Amino acid sequence: MRGFLALILASFFWGTSPPATEFALRNFSPQVIIFLRFLLSSALLFVFLRKKPILSKPAITLGFLNALAYEFQFTGQVYTTAAKVAIISNTFPIFVGILSPIFLGEKPNLKQIASIILGILGILLVGNVFSFGGINLGDALSLIASIIYALYVIIAKKFSTREDPIIYTFSTNLISTATAFLFLPISPNFSPDLLSILSIIWLAVFPSTLGYALYFYGLREVGAISSSVIILSTIVFGALLSILILGETLNLKESLGLLLVCLGVLMAR
Repeated sequence: MRGFLALILASFFWGTSPPATEFALRNFSPQVIIFLRFLLSSALLFVFLRKKPILSKPAITLGFLNALAYEFQFTGQVYTTAAKVAIISNTFPIFVGILSPIFLGEKPNLKQIASIILGILGILLVGNVFSFGGINLGDALSLIASIIYALYVIIAKKFSTREDPIIYTFSTNLISTATAFLFLPISPNFSPDLLSILSIIWLAVFPSTLGYALYFYGLREVGAISSSVIILSTIVFGALLSILILGETLNLKESLGLLLVCLGVLMAR
C-alpha cells in the first residue's frame, strides 16, 4: 500500500509539470528548462544530503536515458501538437509490458493486462487520438521518447531497488544535468521573469526531486508493470490541474478517458 501511495504522490507532482512548464516556456527554451530543473534539483539534494553520488553504471544509464527522453519529447513537440506528444510519450507501459518478461522475468497477469488496456485507451480518448492524422516527425520522436521511458523503468526496477531512493535520485539527476548541458546549444533561450523563475524552482523541487524520490521508493514495493500503469495517473492530475490553473476544458469523450485511466490505476494496485 505504501508503494502504491508513493507512486500516486509522485504522479501528482509530475502532473504539476504541464502548467508549470507552460509558464516557463514563455521565457525559456525546452533545453534550458530541462537543464535548469535538474541542475537545481541536484544542488538541492547535495545541500540536503552532503553525500557523494552513486556513479554506478545503472545510475549513469538512468540519468542519461531520463534526459535523453525529455529531449526527444520536447524536440518532437516542435513538429507536432502538445496533445499528441503527451499521448504518444505516455504509451511506455505497453513497451514495459513487452520488455518486462524478457529483462525482469515479470509476466503480466490478466488483471495487469486489463489495467494497461484501460489506461492506454483512456489516454487515447483524453488526447482525441482517433481524430489525428498520420505519423509525422514529431510523433516519431515522441514514440522514441516513450520507448526510452520504458527502458528507464526496466533498468530502474532491476537495479535502483538496491539503493537509497533519495541518494539514487540525486545521482541520476546529476547525470541528467550533465546530459542536458550537452543539448543547451540547440536552443539556449534564456529571458527570465519572476513567474518563469518560480516555475523552474517548482519543477526542480517537486517533479524532479520529490517526484523521482517517491518513484524510486514505490518501485521497490511495486512491480515494473503495475508501477507503469499507476504512473498513468499523471495524465489525470495533469489534465485536472490544467483545467484549474490554465482554464482548459474537457469534453465528454476526454472526461470518459480520464475515468478509464483512473480505473486502470486502481486495478494496478
